[in-house]
Amino acid sequence: MRDVISGYAGRQLSLHALGLVVTLSGVLVVAPLLPSIIETFDISPATAGVSISVLWATNALVQYPGGRYADHLPSTVVLLLSQVLLVAGFLSLAVSNTFPQFVLGLALVGAGYGTFEPAGMVLLGDLFDEQRGRAFGIRDAAVNLGSTLSAGLAAVVLTFTTWRAAFLPIALLLCVVMAVLHRINRQALTVSTVDLELRKTARRLVRTPQSGVLIAVTALTLFAWQGTASFLPTFLHLEKGFSEFWATIGFAGLFLVGTVTTPVAGALGDRWSHLHVAAATTALSVVGLSTLVATDTRILVVVGLAVFAVGLTTFWPVIYVHIVGQLAGDTVGGDLGALRTAYFALGSLGPSYVGFVATEFDYSVAFASLIGCFLLTGVAVGWLALR
Repeated sequence: MRDVISGYAGRQLSLHALGLVVTLSGVLVVAPLLPSIIETFDISPATAGVSISVLWATNALVQYPGGRYADHLPSTVVLLLSQVLLVAGFLSLAVSNTFPQFVLGLALVGAGYGTFEPAGMVLLGDLFDEQRGRAFGIRDAAVNLGSTLSAGLAAVVLTFTTWRAAFLPIALLLCVVMAVLHRINRQALTVSTVDLELRKTARRLVRTPQSGVLIAVTALTLFAWQGTASFLPTFLHLEKGFSEFWATIGFAGLFLVGTVTTPVAGALGDRWSHLHVAAATTALSVVGLSTLVATDTRILVVVGLAVFAVGLTTFWPVIYVHIVGQLAGDTVGGDLGALRTAYFALGSLGPSYVGFVATEFDYSVAFASLIGCFLLTGVAVGWLALR
């Protein structure tokens, strides 16, 4: 581990991981705050789901241009721009008095996060080669740590103040990250126009059947991920009888497990096959979510949640490394961004879907229907692994 976080590359990895921790703390704090947000704006679960889908849809929209610009400009420039958008978005959420202003804040946060991720992946791909799996594992551990801290942030603000107060410290911390990134940066901060080359990129990405399957795999998984994560605290509270506090702790546990297991998954993928590890994690997601939905016994709910957490969170570091390995080095940022635009656009519908089904039926029906997404993903990943 020490050789991965040492030197200039290690400092950049550490700072990027810190940026992810802070950003995800703010992005995913919306989920445990959702009951209070619904009450404040007097909206239905379906409307709340649509607002979260706006966040992930704008995230999807900027993935390709973000990656493309990171290929042709210093990645630090794109990272700094993304953090400006994030700060503006979190400040908008902190002062939102109307639902449209709240949605605008979510859209800005989505755009900032959607630019931040592909630029960061280009940066890490340039800095790490043989230890790329470990670097991406640390990156995903930071994602899960930030997601875990979002639950703690929610618990604090709901205990002592209102939900809007959660977003101001996030904006301030991101300003600190921007300042440190500018200080340690060794790249010239040059800016120029970039041809997006949409047609060329699209042709590269659909040249083989495996590319289409890979988009379907990631889209289905993200659809289920966004749908379950966005409403997990509400599901545990309303369907499983957890108090709001323990439902928030359960939400935190989902990502706390991932903080530990994602570096392990990355290392296993480096040693064996990334696709075989991805298939195993998908099987765990099926078992965990099935247990979570089917039982009302408190201990079995916790076990199901833990198994689901392992499967859900460890899928991403190994599938990202596989994807990056399939892309050409000089266009990896744009190609990865285009792929992420495709599957994030489809995945962003997950919260809307769960909110709609929960409004018409209940959250248990909505969650149970997502098991099929993981089953299809497992079959598709198995097919890719055998080719």
